[in-house]
Order: sequence, then structure tokens, then C-alpha cells
Amino acid sequence: MGSLCLTSCQPEVVTINIDEDLLVGTWYAMDNTQEFWRFDAMDLSDSTRSGETWDESEDVQEGEGNKFYWEVKHNQLQIDLYGEMGQHVYYDYSFTAQSATSFTWKDLYGNSRTFTKK
Repeated sequence: MGSLCLTSCQPEVVTINIDEDLLVGTWYAMDNTQEFWRFDAMDLSDSTRSGETWDESEDVQEGEGNKFYWEVKHNQLQIDLYGEMGQHVYYDYSFTAQSATSFTWKDLYGNSRTFTKK
């Protein structure tokens, strides 16, 4: 005898408020990549937050990666990434966990990734 799921068979994922101060620093993905994200503190001269992302498995080191601007709006981390051809790529993430040493984000498609502070 099978079971019938009338609402959602997926467990509900609870998002949390993002602490911007904890996000500042360099983070690496806890998966099979060598992907890094560096979130810089706010530039007080123009109130922007920038950063850089790179993937060492592609022989790209810090200082050679893609630049981005970031902000937290409506409990979403919004990233405006500058692509290799100068195009803008926008990302929105919600957080399901955050501490001083790790965080987990979820994209708009429900995919989660965990990062640890370097």
C-alpha cells in the first residue's frame, strides 16, 4: 500500500536572517570544487560592498577572479557578478544556516551549498 502526499512531499526549508558582518571574509565551497567567494566590508566612500569569486581548479587565483557587488535585501543575498565578457550576472540566495565559520545558501531553484571560512 502506497502513501499519498497531498501538499508537498519536500520538507520545508527554513530561511534565516543574514548577518552581513559575519559574511565578510573569504569562504570556500564544501563540495568537490575549489571555488572561493570573498565578501569585502562596505566601502564607506560610496556605501557599496564588493568581492571576488574564483575557482582554483580552473587555475584562477585570488586577484584573477570575477568581481561582484553584493547586498542583503529582504533577507536575500543579492550578487551582481561581472562576467568575463563584461556582462552582469545576477544571483539571489537565501540562507538556511550561518555562523562565524560557515554558512549554507539556497538558490532560487532550491539548490543548497555550504561554505566554510578560510
